[in-house]
Amino acid sequence: MANDEELRRAARIALTECLAVKEGERVLLITNLGGDVYEICQELFRQASELKAVPVMVIQRDKDNFTMADPAVLDAIRGEPEVIITICRGRIGKDPYGMRIGYVGRDGEKHSHIYDKVLDGDKRTRSFWSPNCTREIFERGVPIDYGQLRRNARAIKERIDAGKEVRVTSPAGTDVRFGIDGRAGRYDDGDFTLPGKGGNLPTGEVYVSPSNGTAEGVIVFDGTVDLDTHAERPDVPVRVRFQKGFAVEIAGGQTARQLEALLERSAAMARDQGKKDEERNARHLGELGIGLNPNAIMSCNTLEDEKVGGTVHFAIGMNLENDAHALVHLDCLVLRPDVYVDDALIIKEGRPLV
Repeated sequence: MANDEELRRAARIALTECLAVKEGERVLLITNLGGDVYEICQELFRQASELKAVPVMVIQRDKDNFTMADPAVLDAIRGEPEVIITICRGRIGKDPYGMRIGYVGRDGEKHSHIYDKVLDGDKRTRSFWSPNCTREIFERGVPIDYGQLRRNARAIKERIDAGKEVRVTSPAGTDVRFGIDGRAGRYDDGDFTLPGKGGNLPTGEVYVSPSNGTAEGVIVFDGTVDLDTHAERPDVPVRVRFQKGFAVEIAGGQTARQLEALLERSAAMARDQGKKDEERNARHLGELGIGLNPNAIMSCNTLEDEKVGGTVHFAIGMNLENDAHALVHLDCLVLRPDVYVDDALIIKEGRPLV
């Protein structure tokens, strides 16, 4: 009974405080049958109904980074509901038309998925997505002090926006530099109340895309490593050397070998599709993220782990600036990092100093 009440509370907070769902608005929920993702969406459906919104739930089979979304899911998104929520095991699935031809949004940019077009390109909808979410993670990570989170996120973003270079070091051996001149910091702070706004729930990170081709040095992943269909703590820390923005060497144990194989698979799939940019960018350093959620713990679930305070994560693959396309975006964690912007320390052993 207690868990049911906790789920109801988290679902209501997600819909009201994060999305500001209003009477009469269409709320599209995309999920898979059974398990925690289905239970969370059922409760969101009930709470949306109580708010007098108009929820619809579409269920498809489980997808990963290499499978296509069901056409019914893509058609539902084309309907441009005011709110889209995706809580799936794995991914929502690729969009074959978007990959083959692409959609041009009102922003004038080409988008490889209808979801990206209606959210980012056209700003017709607002959204959150919670891949591989569990009830425990949802109940723990959604009810937080959003006011404090937003203050912290804005302060870090301002430091990033004013900088030209970032350096990250860690006790495990990370020492990497990359440019951010012309890049803007972004954050997930749970404010998805306006069209075009979206992010994860649980939320809580500040992130930036390194300038393409600038990353130099070594990153040692001693926290969770994202392997697409699952995440794991590495048996041996994964050491990745970057040169001119790309991973040129991956060393470690079994986890490192799995990561290497996944990047090879991504590059091969892009090559088979004749997509040279996506092939090359499979090894691209696409993101630095700084975890800020006070309730998040390391649970070997990337959705939660990348929000853990005291950590940063780097994504290998696609960036979020729409100028480095790839078929994967793999978030991997570094513990107790120091983060410098233009040689000024802003994060010490994972703790913000701003």
